[in-house]
Amino acid sequence: MKPIISSKFAILALALTGLFLVSACSPSAERLNQEGNQAFEDQSYDEAQFSYTSAAEEDPALAEPYYNLANTLYRKGGFDQAVEVVQQALALAADEILAQNGLYNLGNNTYNLQDFGTAVEAYKQALLLNPDDQDAKYNLELALQQQQQQEQQQEQDEESEEQEDQDSQSDEQQDQGSENQDQQDQGDQEQDQQDGDSQDEQQSSDQSEGEQDQDQQGDGQPQEDQEGNQPWEAPQPGERMTEEQARQLLSALIQNSQTLSEKLGQILFVRDLPPIQDW
Repeated sequence: MKPIISSKFAILALALTGLFLVSACSPSAERLNQEGNQAFEDQSYDEAQFSYTSAAEEDPALAEPYYNLANTLYRKGGFDQAVEVVQQALALAADEILAQNGLYNLGNNTYNLQDFGTAVEAYKQALLLNPDDQDAKYNLELALQQQQQQEQQQEQDEESEEQEDQDSQSDEQQDQGSENQDQQDQGDQEQDQQDGDSQDEQQSSDQSEGEQDQDQQGDGQPQEDQEGNQPWEAPQPGERMTEEQARQLLSALIQNSQTLSEKLGQILFVRDLPPIQDW
C-alpha cells in the first residue's frame, strides 16, 4: 500500500509563519500557540500538545489551536483523538484555507484508522475547496482503492462465514442421524433380548407343565378314564362283586380286547368247595 501524503503542516510551513497558523486574537492564546509551534519544531510533541491545549482553553472560539493540536496528535499516532480535534477546528473555521487543510488532514487520520469511506468523503470535500490540490487527488485514489479492497474482503469473509455455518449445520445433521441410528440399533437389541427372554420363559413354563403332568401321572393315584369314570377295582377275596364293580368290569371288557373269561380269570377268586360230608 502506498503511503499517504503527510498532513498539511509541511505545506503551511512555507506559506505561514512557523509550521502552524497563529491566532490574531487573545495575546495569551497567541503566546501559547507560538510556544506550541516552537515545541513542535523541536519534536517535543508532549510539550506542544500541552501548549495547544492551553491555548484552546484560553480562547475556545479560536480554530487554530485545535488545528495545530490535531496535527500534533497525528504525529504521536493518536489518529482517533486527532479526528475529534480536527472536526472541532472545522466547526470553528472561518478561513477557507484552514477548512481545506483541515478536511485534508481529516482524510489522513481516518485513512490511518482504515475508515476509508470517511477518508474518501473528506478528500472529496477538500478538492471541492481547492481542485488543484494534487496531494488530495493522490490520497483520494489510494482511499478509493483501499475501500474497494476492504469491501471485497468483507464479502469474502461473509461468504466464508456462510459456508462455515452450512458446514456446521451439515455436521450437526449427520451427528443427529448417527445418534438416531444408534438409538434405533439399541432399541432393536433390547427388543431382541426381550424376545429371547420371552422364549426362555415360555420354554421354562412348558417344561414346568410337562414335569407337573408327569408328576400327576406317576404319583400312584388312580386315574380316571376318558369318560371320567374311576378305574375298575376287583373285590377282595370272599366278597361278592358289587353292582358298581360289575358295571366297571363290563365297561372294561367293552373297551379292551380281552375276553370275558380272561378278565374273569384275572378277577374272580375261586375257593375250593368244602368236601361233601358223608352223611
